[in-house]
Amino acid sequence: MFSDYEKLGNVFFIVSFLFFLFVGYIIFSPFVGLITVSILLVVIFYPIHQKMKSKVKSDILSSLISTLIILFFILIPLSVLVFFLVKEIVDFYPIASSYISNPQSLLEKLRSSPWFNDIYQRFQNDFMDKLNGKLQESFIDYLKTFSSKLFDFAKSFLTNITLFFIGLFIMIINIFFLFKDGEKLYKLVYSVIPLKEDEKIYLFKNSYLAVQAVILGSVFVAIGQAIATLIGLLIFGVDYSIIITFLTFLAAFIPFGGASLVWVPVAIYLFLTKSFTVALLFFLYGIFVISTVDNIIRPLAVGSKIDIHPMILFFAILGGLNAFGFLGIFIAPVIVALIDSFILLYKKRYNIQS
Repeated sequence: MFSDYEKLGNVFFIVSFLFFLFVGYIIFSPFVGLITVSILLVVIFYPIHQKMKSKVKSDILSSLISTLIILFFILIPLSVLVFFLVKEIVDFYPIASSYISNPQSLLEKLRSSPWFNDIYQRFQNDFMDKLNGKLQESFIDYLKTFSSKLFDFAKSFLTNITLFFIGLFIMIINIFFLFKDGEKLYKLVYSVIPLKEDEKIYLFKNSYLAVQAVILGSVFVAIGQAIATLIGLLIFGVDYSIIITFLTFLAAFIPFGGASLVWVPVAIYLFLTKSFTVALLFFLYGIFVISTVDNIIRPLAVGSKIDIHPMILFFAILGGLNAFGFLGIFIAPVIVALIDSFILLYKKRYNIQS
């Protein structure tokens, strides 16, 4: 049994340790998102780094090469896409503002299409005459309110673009040192966890598999569908293709509809503004290429690894966006995967049957 002095010492140690952990969190909180994404990329690419390390005996050189692989295949393409996304938002913003402030001009532009004009005339003859003027005004007011919130998001995105590239630079440095010294950090964390050896092995193994399953099976699928959408938009000459691609990436996480929530409206837009043939070809491209990416990438990337229910993942990503901003898309799946691993360990630890 502990003496009173030892008990007091234990209390002092635990309170002090928790206090300094809290202060440490406050210090590092601005960088939590960047650090998490850096760790995530290192975990995903670590098998490649191990092969590189076996061939290149220098830790510094192998870590540098692994970092450059991530830089050229992930971070540089992402930076280029962000650059063009910002450019399109800047170009699209005044056009959208003019249409929202004057909805009639948007209607006149759409009516220039014979397909849309025919549909509009039928709709007007059957329904518009019966609508109350106040109802139309309420709809326009709602549209303006929704658009103003959308524009506020666009302004915030443009304002923080400098911080994005600063964060990218910090992330590159993090990735290098995680490759170089990550194994030491892993062993340190592993050694201080107060669990049995088999439980720690079980926890770390399942956490690793769950993170890979969620990221490879969801984030990479979203990236694949976004790339397929971008190719299709460029082939069919659709304006503001980068913005639509970005929306496709976000929509790919939605369990019901997914990327089709974006490419189907684009097909309708092509039907109204170009021709039935062009719209039909893009619609077929959406079915057999964009939506098929999920069925190709997910089985190859995930295999028999642990997977998370798509509805849970969807709400987690929405919450992650609210809590961490854009980085929440990548952070939220990791947190969900870790929670899933702890639940599995809890069931194993206390012999709870499914």
